[in-house]
Amino acid sequence: MIGFGKSSRKRIPIGYEDFKLLIDGGFYYVDKTMLIYDLLHYGGQNNLITRPRRFGKTLNFSMLKYFFDIAEKDNAYLFDDKEIMRHKDEIAPYRNAFPLISLSMKSAKQGSYGRALYSICMDIREQFIKFSYVLDSDKLTDVEKKDYRRILECETGDEMIFGTALKKLSMALSKYYGENAVIFIDEYDMPLEDAYLSGYYDEMVSFIRTLFESALKTNPSLQFSVITGSLHILNESIFSAINNVEIDSIRNNGYAEHFGFTDKEIRELSAYYGLEDKQGDFLEWYGGYRFGNCNLYNPWSVLHQIKQWSREPYNPPKSQWKNMSYTEFINGIMKNTHVDMKQPIEDLLTGRAVYSKIYNSISFNGVENDLAAIYTFMYYIGYITIADSEISPDGVYSLKIPNLEIRGWYDDMIKHIGIESLDIPASDEVKKEEDPVDKGNPPHPVKDDEDDDRYSLIIG
Repeated sequence: MIGFGKSSRKRIPIGYEDFKLLIDGGFYYVDKTMLIYDLLHYGGQNNLITRPRRFGKTLNFSMLKYFFDIAEKDNAYLFDDKEIMRHKDEIAPYRNAFPLISLSMKSAKQGSYGRALYSICMDIREQFIKFSYVLDSDKLTDVEKKDYRRILECETGDEMIFGTALKKLSMALSKYYGENAVIFIDEYDMPLEDAYLSGYYDEMVSFIRTLFESALKTNPSLQFSVITGSLHILNESIFSAINNVEIDSIRNNGYAEHFGFTDKEIRELSAYYGLEDKQGDFLEWYGGYRFGNCNLYNPWSVLHQIKQWSREPYNPPKSQWKNMSYTEFINGIMKNTHVDMKQPIEDLLTGRAVYSKIYNSISFNGVENDLAAIYTFMYYIGYITIADSEISPDGVYSLKIPNLEIRGWYDDMIKHIGIESLDIPASDEVKKEEDPVDKGNPPHPVKDDEDDDRYSLIIG
């Protein structure tokens, strides 16, 4: 028996996305606080971090909030025994130093522009309600207070009122606290996916562009921003008009180890819960991802499986993550593509690597007609991964399915969209093979073009 005791081991944090609740609740926490240190060293004024869903973006967002937010000084103890405190003196000027605006766009998948706009606007309004105490201060002018109340009292999805609201809120907070504001925007691409599928894409792009440009470009009260999503969406002018956006995707090394579990963290988890004999299962089922030069595991799936084994220790691992990311969009691509996907899918499902360029960013429009764009999309959302860290001279990567969990998603997708006559074995019959090497096109090392000036704090 694995031997979980009611008080002998910390609980597994299933579904907890609030850093304080997780730490105060005595849950097991895989320490990702060094993201703070790397953000201070590598980050710019505007930072876009893209990762597949369920890889810890929201929990990390919450952790950053408790560290930077000037209103969370009473919760500074949350970091007392964490890795970031090895740099206590260096980070001290930034700890709970800024007023912080936090907006999530997760709830904006509403099926129509009116409902989606209303959802975003009401979430922005909640931020105004949260900080409404600034109206009692004489630091804001009567005109500024009038503008604030107009947004505070608006209960409709009004583009004109809310398009510049984040800028106005940051200006009010900056005046009140005497410090520029930090803006966090989580899952910015969720409303864009739904808008594309539901036919109101142009309207949603226009509103988000207005919101972002006002808050992140022409805003003298902005200290820095962090935006997360699964994709860097191209060709929509959302980021093109914002100066110097620092983009960190799964192709980069900068924050690679801070999203997902590393080999070391899996070993520590396995040892803590008495699951040393399950490390091979973790790798085969939930590992295999390569972010930058880091090998990673899906944290959502690992934690769910540990909880399953705490109840049923002899059951085999099972899929925990399927259908979490862009499933409807991918199914639509596969159904409508003019590219022959039969052979590539057959290669992937038989354990062979495929070779393709991977673009830095992606556009929803035209993906189904471009094989490299299809691969790029599936790579960034976690359904394929880079097989190694080398590329050919023309920028072609070796790609593969990362693990058995994702292999199961392909099985389901094939049934759903009706691809027939694939010469592939069942999931449990797949044999691991050496990735084929293209002898005529030898790979070359990836050039590291990151800034080496690691020791200069550049945010603020």
